[in-house]
Amino acid sequence: MPSSAGPGRRLALFLGLALLAWGLSASTAPAWAQDAPARRLSARELNYLLMVAREPLAALQEGRPVREPKQNRAFTALSQALPMVVTLRLDGEILARAWEIRQPLALIQGAMALAGKALESPDQGRPPTPEEWPRLKVGVAVLHALSEAADDREVGPGQAVVVLEGFRLGVGLPQDLPQGYRNFDLLSKASEMAGLRPQAWLLPGRCSILASDVDEMAER
Repeated sequence: MPSSAGPGRRLALFLGLALLAWGLSASTAPAWAQDAPARRLSARELNYLLMVAREPLAALQEGRPVREPKQNRAFTALSQALPMVVTLRLDGEILARAWEIRQPLALIQGAMALAGKALESPDQGRPPTPEEWPRLKVGVAVLHALSEAADDREVGPGQAVVVLEGFRLGVGLPQDLPQGYRNFDLLSKASEMAGLRPQAWLLPGRCSILASDVDEMAER
């Protein structure tokens, strides 16, 4: 005869489901981008973030442990929460992208997971061969305050975009497209990164669009 769950078990089950729901929403909603930096980042600071993001890939290629970032002045200046995006590319094509990264130490962990994903099951295309590993390039971007946009006409020049549909989220960066790109194409890229059709953002009421100034740097 089945026994009914006691109050303690029911409470634990409720809390577990609540935490699971919170985790799902936190992992897909743009809460990670709410703590925008108060200023634009310098080239030195962006280069430091790029070096941190590059380290896991270099360690994989060289068969050595990952080194933690040096805690220098740039580390201290960037220790506050920053909404960061790290991208791994092969010959200019995006293999994988990660966000929800907010501090340099978290950046190295996110880049490590991203490198592993790109080498096994990338978001787009096939995994790179060992011969192609030296051609893998890393890019880092830091988003600023996000604002809602009705369509591509409300996205400013050089801004990053975020396309949201339910639990799906995609980030589009200026470095994703050649110079002279249209915001229409950037939103289509963000839709693809969210696992949607490129023009899904055009359907009324289906997607939310957010735009942000962005500081970015990528390996060439």
